[in-house]
Amino acid sequence: MFGCSNYEDKIIDDMNSNIENYDSIINIINNNDFKRFKYGQYISREYFPKSLIQALNKTALKGRVQYLILNKGFNCNSKAIEFISSKFHIRYTPCPGPDFPKPGSYEEVGLIETWGIDENWMIWKDNDYI
Repeated sequence: MFGCSNYEDKIIDDMNSNIENYDSIINIINNNDFKRFKYGQYISREYFPKSLIQALNKTALKGRVQYLILNKGFNCNSKAIEFISSKFHIRYTPCPGPDFPKPGSYEEVGLIETWGIDENWMIWKDNDYI
C-alpha cells in the first residue's frame, strides 16, 4: 500500500494476519456495559474494562489506544466502534455503507488518508498538524 509509515504498516500487517484478535476486541466491547456513555462520546482509556486492555495488548495497538468511540451502525442496530491512537482512527463498522473503503484499498484526499482492511475494518489518519 502507498503512503504508509512503519507504524501504519505494522497495524495494517497485524490486522491482515490477526484479524481474529481485532474481532475478539469487538466482542469484548459488545459484551461490556458502556451505557453511561453517549454515542459519539470519547471514552478515555481509564474507563476500558481490564479484558479490553488485555485484548488490545495482543495487537499492534498495544498501549497506544487513547480513546474509544461508539456510534450507531449504518443501516443496522449494531454499534460502529472507533479506536483513536494519536492521529490514527481504527474503525469497525458492522454494516458498512457505500462510502466505506474497499478491502486492501488506500486513498489520500487532502490531509486524510484511508486504508480499507476488510469488509468491516478501516483505518483513517488525519495529517493536519493543528
